[in-house]
Amino acid sequence: MISPGTLNGMVDDEDPGPIVQRLIFGARLAELREATGMTVDQANTAMPGWYRGKLGKVENGDLNTTDTELDRLFELYKVSGPVADEIRKLGVEARRKLAPARVPDHSRRYVWLERAADEIREYYGASVPGNLQSEAYALAQMASSLVIAPADMPTIARDRVARGDRYKNDPGRKLHAVLNEEAVLRRIGGVDVLAGQIERLLELGALPNVTIQIVPLEAGAHAALEYTFTLLYIARARASIVYIESLATADYLARPQHAQTYNLAFESAQRTALSHEDMADYLRQTQNRL
Repeated sequence: MISPGTLNGMVDDEDPGPIVQRLIFGARLAELREATGMTVDQANTAMPGWYRGKLGKVENGDLNTTDTELDRLFELYKVSGPVADEIRKLGVEARRKLAPARVPDHSRRYVWLERAADEIREYYGASVPGNLQSEAYALAQMASSLVIAPADMPTIARDRVARGDRYKNDPGRKLHAVLNEEAVLRRIGGVDVLAGQIERLLELGALPNVTIQIVPLEAGAHAALEYTFTLLYIARARASIVYIESLATADYLARPQHAQTYNLAFESAQRTALSHEDMADYLRQTQNRL
């Protein structure tokens, strides 16, 4: 279980990456501010030369600070010693540059997060998540995209397959996916493409480090029903991060209470789903009905 708290080859497996560090850096600064009782606006106003809203961007992981700015925040929050040293190290890591990626800007951070994650829990309602997709299904899904260039689609489709294949090559990485039945009934790309996608789910679901569950339509409501989200646990960073994507943007939630809430929602969906053991029979039956 994840405790509260890609494109193939884009980031070293042992490196959590600057995106992870920036999110944690911002969350830690927010915790320090809250411990003083100050609001974001109050702390922002106390920072010389800062425009309105800058601190909010830093706390959300969208913006870095300089060493001088960080020292001023430490003075404001009355922080020193090992705590300050830990956050300074996060700040240094957060300033490193990302490599280029053939994905929308709002997905770029997720590429790094998934690559760095030791365990992923994901809930999808209407379609199969990228790390479980076949190449043909990925191409069919992207055909209607408003944000991915057609020239990049073949590369991204192959990379989605590679993301799933990593679970074959690295049994220490864990994936637990809960999908609504709609995700495996919607005929994205047509009957043949869906049949191939179901085969891909069966292939990955047979791995000892991958768990796939299906929530039947007749199962009724659960806490995650209206949401799609991914929980990523990154052991090297000692962090759980929630990823929520929309059409043109994405949110990355790095505070422990966020991970706790989404873990509870995931477990609610899990309780209404078919067991992993029953998943293969269900998918075979669905495949035979196509």
